[in-house]
Amino acid sequence: MAETDETKRNDTVSDDFLEETDEASVRPEKASKKGKNRIYDVLLVVFALIFFYCAFQLISYYVKGARYKKEMSRLSEEIGGGISQNEEDLAESLRMNRDRLVFPDEEEHELVAYVSSFTEEITDTWREQYSVLVGKNRDCIGYIEIPDTTMSYPVMFCPSQYDYYLNRNLDKKNDVRGLPFMDGATKIGLSRNYILYGHDMRDGTSFGLLRKYKDKAYAEEHPYVYFNTAISTGVYQVMYVCRSKIYAKDDKVFKYYQYGGVLSEEQFNTYVKEMRSRALYTCGFDAVWGDELLSLSTCDHYVEDGRLIIVCKRVK
Repeated sequence: MAETDETKRNDTVSDDFLEETDEASVRPEKASKKGKNRIYDVLLVVFALIFFYCAFQLISYYVKGARYKKEMSRLSEEIGGGISQNEEDLAESLRMNRDRLVFPDEEEHELVAYVSSFTEEITDTWREQYSVLVGKNRDCIGYIEIPDTTMSYPVMFCPSQYDYYLNRNLDKKNDVRGLPFMDGATKIGLSRNYILYGHDMRDGTSFGLLRKYKDKAYAEEHPYVYFNTAISTGVYQVMYVCRSKIYAKDDKVFKYYQYGGVLSEEQFNTYVKEMRSRALYTCGFDAVWGDELLSLSTCDHYVEDGRLIIVCKRVK
């Protein structure tokens, strides 16, 4: 039977309606895909930015570390290559130095003239070296060095703000590595326990080297620490390698960082006893009242606010 015009018209309307229906159902799917693609693009950009930022920070960290090492190496060269003696000289001169000289003016600490006034207590070499250091920065109170390692740094002391160099360099500019600095309780020439602080840097700068002392074999290979102050030169031998932490102010526990500076006999003996009990290992000898100690403190992440402390005894 021949199709009527009305039948054709109905078929055409039905086809148009189906096409519109199909397009309407496809449209949300396309929109959904476009939305997902936009999200993926945004996430890709975010992740790329994070990656490049982290890469930049990592590269920057090691570039600054290399610059730091270069600056410290240059300073070491300017004072004649460091302060340590060779082993033969050390073996001949190991003795206890009990000189107690009074630090003249802690607020001004204008030490060049003061140091130059000593002719017997301080060697000509150290007087010259110290003059170079204090010429760079008058907050230089001395120098620390461990032979055959990267540990070779000026030691800073700012009585009005003892941690001033926590994140500052020799030019007093911001530097995450900072410089080793003395405890605020320090009394040069009178302290029984000099506590020095420095950062535990991953690249080994500042006090990052100290983590190697967790291995007793390393301590046996590097037993001596040279530490010259403004008014004396000294050699210290590693005695204990200890772990402790920073406690809350109200905690009624032994806090090693409260035992720097001028100590009574009771305080000195308490410090030695408590640090020995916290030692990862000892080196076969102890200190007694009258000895002078040097304690090197840095972070140790075995617990929150953990600290690694290398306790040394003066042997020259």
